Amino acid sequence: MNKNLRRLPLLLALGIALLPHLHASPADGMHPIGRPVQTRPARNASPESVLPAAAPFLRPESQLSAPDSARDYLVAPDVPHFTPGRFQARKNALCHDVLMLAGDAMEGRFTGSPQDSMAAMYIAKEFLQLGLRPLFPIAPRYDTIGLGKTQRDYWQHYAFNARWGEFVQTRNVVGVVPGTDSTQRNRYIVIGAHYDHLGWGDRGGNSRNKGERAIHNGADDNASGVAMMLELMRYYTQYPLPKTLVFVAFSGEEVGLCGSQAFLDQFPFPVRQIDAMFNLDMLGNLQDNTLCICGTGTSKEAESMVKEAAKRTDLELTTYPDGHGPSDHAVFYDRKIPVFFFSTPPRDTYHTPADDPNTLDYDGMVRLSSVIGDLLEQAGKAESLTFTSSGKPNRKMMGMGQFKATLGLMPDINNTDRRGLRTMIVVEGKPAHNAGIRSGDVLLKVAGKQVHTLDDYMEVLKTLSFGEQIQVRFISKETGRKHTVTVDLDVVAGKKKR
Repeated sequence: MNKNLRRLPLLLALGIALLPHLHASPADGMHPIGRPVQTRPARNASPESVLPAAAPFLRPESQLSAPDSARDYLVAPDVPHFTPGRFQARKNALCHDVLMLAGDAMEGRFTGSPQDSMAAMYIAKEFLQLGLRPLFPIAPRYDTIGLGKTQRDYWQHYAFNARWGEFVQTRNVVGVVPGTDSTQRNRYIVIGAHYDHLGWGDRGGNSRNKGERAIHNGADDNASGVAMMLELMRYYTQYPLPKTLVFVAFSGEEVGLCGSQAFLDQFPFPVRQIDAMFNLDMLGNLQDNTLCICGTGTSKEAESMVKEAAKRTDLELTTYPDGHGPSDHAVFYDRKIPVFFFSTPPRDTYHTPADDPNTLDYDGMVRLSSVIGDLLEQAGKAESLTFTSSGKPNRKMMGMGQFKATLGLMPDINNTDRRGLRTMIVVEGKPAHNAGIRSGDVLLKVAGKQVHTLDDYMEVLKTLSFGEQIQVRFISKETGRKHTVTVDLDVVAGKKKR
């Protein structure tokens, strides 16, 4: 494809009106994707090239002429109205958002890259057009800020020193739909999806690609989750719930859950006012008519909520209690916030250049969307959800399946603390937690060996086995004092020594 044509999605993300003949005029009712639109064909376009109900951007590029390709990028698809009373995502809208976020022009949305900024601008444009309220900068009350005036009003900036040696500046995109009930409005439900991916696959070490350097588009991971979040946002701006909804597109997930940490660290209200977090990550591969919902052990009410939702869907709903896992919800669970994690099984294309928009099951996304909406509706109308511990984590979900023993903690993989290795999440009920180590503490020595990096920690873990007792020395985040603890890797117990 022509190089300049490939840049068009980026310019649309910036909200720049290009090629006026491709756009409907205001008189034609050109509105954001969440509202009815009338599309106009490109000049000299054949009747077949006019945007039909079935998304044309799923056609192979070889079947599109250059004008058609440009038009498909630039013109929002014609989508039906939402049906009041029950959320269901619209296929054309899902397809459009995935294409905009996961086309080659976005170059894989690597955290801190210019394309990461372009994706954030596209998402913020949707927030702005639908009239969401910004949450940041921190103010006594978000509703005193008023409506956003530019896309950047919805950006929550943060920065970190990456493990590959760069100082990375990026942002989350955050918008608020205020609750309708004055007694419930100060309770929050966070609906989140990470929008970053692996870029060209040559930084961060997460690519499974063994070939040449190539763009990793990340359509399933996680343009699919962002597209679903945007559809939920469009619906609930029209039909708000009693509780306040906070929509967050996280950056930095692929490089260490950085965005979700920054969000909670800067959240302008007590985190105990967050009733639940809904995490949408990789929704494009519905299989066997079954949707698994994780995190149902993190609140007393979750299992009964899923049973209610099961009455209103033809999907088979299975549940998994664990609130841990390699995605943004784990950070919320660590702060004792109930979580619901929605994801479909990974494909062979996971973390490879083949994760492209035309590989997703958009019909499956539409079907599972109603379950997400059902549970969100229940959570938004219920009394506060009651947090419960989900018990021991699945070791494979925590990324520790290759080791014989683990302390039950997740280090900060972008650690820059010169004293040692900072812990990001310490799992309740696991050896490190029972020994007195907490999230944010800095490990100095594990089993007699100094640890400063993730590699140091992994090398120590390889030498450990269940049944051992090891010494761990650390600095407490709360007190700043050094402690040594004995960790029993067999019976999950620990004793402090001063």
